[in-house]
Amino acid sequence: MADPRGAERFYRFGAFRLHHTGRLLLRDGEVVPLEPKQLDTLLALVEARGSLLTKEELLERVWPGIFVEETNLTRNISLLRKTLGNGVDGRAYIETIPKQGYRFAGEVRELEEAPAAKHARPTGRLLIAAAVVGLLAAVVAAYVALRPTRRAVPQEVTFTQLTDQPGQELYPSLSPDGSFFLYASRAAGNWDIYLQRVGGRNAINLTKECPFDDTQPAFSPDGHRIAFRSERDGGGVFVMGATGESVKRVSDFGYHPAWSPDGREIVCATVNFWRPDYRRSTGSRLYVVRLEASSGSARQRLVSGPEDAVQPAWSPHGHRIAYWGLRGGNRDIWTLPARSGQPVPVTVDPHMDWNPVWSPDGRHLYFSSDRGGSMGFWRVRLDEKSGKLLAAPELVTTPSPYSGHLSFSRDGRRMSYVQYLLTANLQKVGFDPVRERVLGPPVPVTEGARVAKLPEFSPDGKWLAFYTLGKQQDISVIRPDGTGLRQLTEDVHVDRMPRWSPDGQRIAFISTRTGKFEIWMMDPDGSGLRQITHESRGPVIAGVWSPEGKRLAYSVHGLGTLIIEVERPWSEQSPEALRAPDEPDTWFWVRSWSPDGQSLAGDLQRPEGGYSGIAVYSLESKKYRRLTESGAFARWLSDGRRLMFLDEDKVQLIDSQSGRVREILSVAPHSFGLFPTLSRDDRWIVFPREVTEADVWLMSLR
Repeated sequence: MADPRGAERFYRFGAFRLHHTGRLLLRDGEVVPLEPKQLDTLLALVEARGSLLTKEELLERVWPGIFVEETNLTRNISLLRKTLGNGVDGRAYIETIPKQGYRFAGEVRELEEAPAAKHARPTGRLLIAAAVVGLLAAVVAAYVALRPTRRAVPQEVTFTQLTDQPGQELYPSLSPDGSFFLYASRAAGNWDIYLQRVGGRNAINLTKECPFDDTQPAFSPDGHRIAFRSERDGGGVFVMGATGESVKRVSDFGYHPAWSPDGREIVCATVNFWRPDYRRSTGSRLYVVRLEASSGSARQRLVSGPEDAVQPAWSPHGHRIAYWGLRGGNRDIWTLPARSGQPVPVTVDPHMDWNPVWSPDGRHLYFSSDRGGSMGFWRVRLDEKSGKLLAAPELVTTPSPYSGHLSFSRDGRRMSYVQYLLTANLQKVGFDPVRERVLGPPVPVTEGARVAKLPEFSPDGKWLAFYTLGKQQDISVIRPDGTGLRQLTEDVHVDRMPRWSPDGQRIAFISTRTGKFEIWMMDPDGSGLRQITHESRGPVIAGVWSPEGKRLAYSVHGLGTLIIEVERPWSEQSPEALRAPDEPDTWFWVRSWSPDGQSLAGDLQRPEGGYSGIAVYSLESKKYRRLTESGAFARWLSDGRRLMFLDEDKVQLIDSQSGRVREILSVAPHSFGLFPTLSRDDRWIVFPREVTEADVWLMSLR
């Protein structure tokens, strides 16, 4: 509580300054982004410095009067440790007292300063109350600051569903005056761009004459033109009139085009992505395309600085470009000067942060993030010229369990976005490997609102291991008949891609327990956890057992594939690196080890992202043999000759000797949630069936 004379109490430890009243953490004068409950946890520990706080006491302090799982506290402690690091004596600031609780161990000075001091917390905090979840418009009282005001004031907010077609309507873009919006949809078969009046029901297909996919539309600042991505004529960024006329190509590459404030330039990324959690490859670059009004030609300029950048957004006054990228397996937001310069981080944490969009006044950067548990909108106050953060991220509440693709009207009073409803449940289907066809329709293994990924049969066929997406990403097991569901990991770390050992006694998986993806091992009951790889060259993205169970093949993002001995300590071996593919600018992502132990199957990857087909690598000849020009996720059948893989969202079967390809299974109009798996006898296929409904919504201030 603030001193009655107006002084503010704060704590100083190491390079940190923790404001009690202002609820703000600074490191060397820079704002450190923390969630509200993380700040509550840190304040409780610092105020009780040197003394033990039991887990029960902390839970009551941080979540008073509410029952929450202990894992929420464990998550807060883990993230605070990563944020604070160690003190000057090399010890962690937060100590764990086994089976009791936690203690703040750093040296703390408690100080006071007048409210006029330079570190007083900035005013203007966004508070949008949780809306009533439903399909109809909801009216709620909320504290918002979407307009360029100095302080947030109570305003009436409405949420309105603008589209309700079956399937997905994506990439909405509001016209500057907020009266129309654009979006992309496959309602007519391929992806087209539609124009619709806000509040209207009749959408106009602006690209119906084009048989190729057209997506990612963006209104120009004056509302007279539309930039978009198209696959016509080899693909690239195109510009057309606001009602679909005068289509012109402005570049032969590029995704997610965004206009400069003066409408003379467009910034785009060299790599596309479907969903942020699906994106794995790095190396995307930003280019600025200058439009020449006299001739319609363009001049291209590389934006130097970022190592990886997608989904750019130009700031309202032209000073900076925001984007998100992959660093060490994390998805974070950055900004950099529009004329090139050093990037400045907006988020540096294990959360999935993407889709940066500037507020029309340039005072805030909005983005999508799962830092609150579900994928929602957050905003952070920052200086548009320097990119310096001025406050911690704040939650923007919408009636949506998964939100993305923001767009503002010029006055900031309207904001369009996409509400996703995504499920991915495991299904199984019988398979005849001799006749090469499925036996009947798929039946569910799991049901409900979960998002299950990458199932893997145990060698005896009695269990399936998989991981789930959501507030946490953890490994679980379940019987193929849907019984016996058991979660093996439950922590703040990201755990993915479980793989059973050939004897069924261990499960290898990748995890961010050390800050980036490495291979870890555990027993089938979740015990016996230990780290296997300590890879310094980049995040590990896959682990594949050899048939005898003594070796593991794994891939390092953008580098290639290596092989290690499982039981040999890391310090006593040098991973054997596979030679690079003969094709230039490709690397090999291992997916499966052949039953005879002689070959590896995997995906050929381009450095800019995307699959370019499957290939087989011979461990004896050390040569690659390309099998397809497209597709991914290859897996050997037990005969060591055929492989199952995914291509164009269909399960295919290929004979590695004859090259014959046969379609096995489709779940259209839905999708496969990546990797299907086969039982060891090839009699069952299990896969995640992904169902996505995406509609455009509007948030309006009255």
